Amino acid sequence: MKQDISGVKNGRILLPDGTLAKTSIEIENGLIAGVGAPGHELTANMLDAAGAIVAPGLIDIHTHGIGRVSCLGNSRDRLQAYAELEAARGATTFLPTLFGPPEETSEAMRRYLRETDQLRQTPQVKGFRLESPYLANTGAGISKDLAPISQELTDTLLDAGAGHIRIWDFSPELPGTTEAVRYLSGKGVICSLAHTQANIAQARAAVDSGAGLVTHLFDVFPLPSVTDPDPGVYPAGLVDYLLIEDRVVCEIIPDGTHVDPILVEKALRCKPSAGLVFVTDSNLGAGLPAGEYQLPGGWGLARIDGPNNGVRLPERGMELAGSALTPIDCFRNAIKIFGKDFAAASRLCSRNPAILLGLNKGEINEGKDADLVILDDDFNVLYTIVAGKAVYRNTP
Repeated sequence: MKQDISGVKNGRILLPDGTLAKTSIEIENGLIAGVGAPGHELTANMLDAAGAIVAPGLIDIHTHGIGRVSCLGNSRDRLQAYAELEAARGATTFLPTLFGPPEETSEAMRRYLRETDQLRQTPQVKGFRLESPYLANTGAGISKDLAPISQELTDTLLDAGAGHIRIWDFSPELPGTTEAVRYLSGKGVICSLAHTQANIAQARAAVDSGAGLVTHLFDVFPLPSVTDPDPGVYPAGLVDYLLIEDRVVCEIIPDGTHVDPILVEKALRCKPSAGLVFVTDSNLGAGLPAGEYQLPGGWGLARIDGPNNGVRLPERGMELAGSALTPIDCFRNAIKIFGKDFAAASRLCSRNPAILLGLNKGEINEGKDADLVILDDDFNVLYTIVAGKAVYRNTP
């Protein structure tokens, strides 16, 4: 379903000042043309929200898969199918996050671009994210996913991405990180610190070179062997530095499993208002009903207990294999687990990632892209609207 609409009537609109107002939204040429009065006439192409919440569309800058569709390794799944599942969970923008051997990543980007007419057929996809190969350790990956930093490999991947790589992850302790970060930042690629046991000096050098993001803070940040400066004195570590480094935005996986809620609250208090982004880091199985599933791609049997307990592997002692979150789960958790209001939830899931990526999105205001999500009072997605087109409708 892709239906052009001229606006939304009778919604409780989340305005830029954080208030909910029962009013209407006018849409023209994919943009918000105005936020009108409650009495706006309902036209044939205007959706009646019937009192539901209308919020900015959700933006997920870190996702590897959803349901039975993924972009991992040698997956042959289509971006169109991925986009449909993301739309059903409220995402109006997402970055497929590739993690695999460099040659597979290159081929995947080329294939996606061919199949979608350079992403024009998938307007939710605003580019790619590379979580590998420049990592010190794989986390849930395998060693063939990694490679030393080299100019030749960097240029090969850039060529395959054809200008569509938006975020690239690095472990700052790797040789060549500062030079690569400086090079890619100069090309407009956001460089993110990830999967690291670096010391503060190494991380600061990467930030000085242009790194502006931290990948899933607290996750795959193993504690280094640190000697107390004096007996009983708390030693400052990498995470402490990143929490007070205002030049970097930090991602967090907000399921209460990957990061303890106390640490999420700590990050919320430390980072400035635009300095924290909620991400799904979703994987195969995310969004499926509770149960056991045989997942593709060699994953085998997986157990899903809901969005907040991750994807687990029963045959490996219930090992945590990835996140089961979807975009709407992040928004819902911001309110129900972390006690934030609608405005804060929207900043974490829409406005802040839009600012990071430099997109004309993330708030309901005249001139902004008409990317919207309509929610019931339990934060279930009723409609997802991308550039003035209803791309998802929750029908009984």
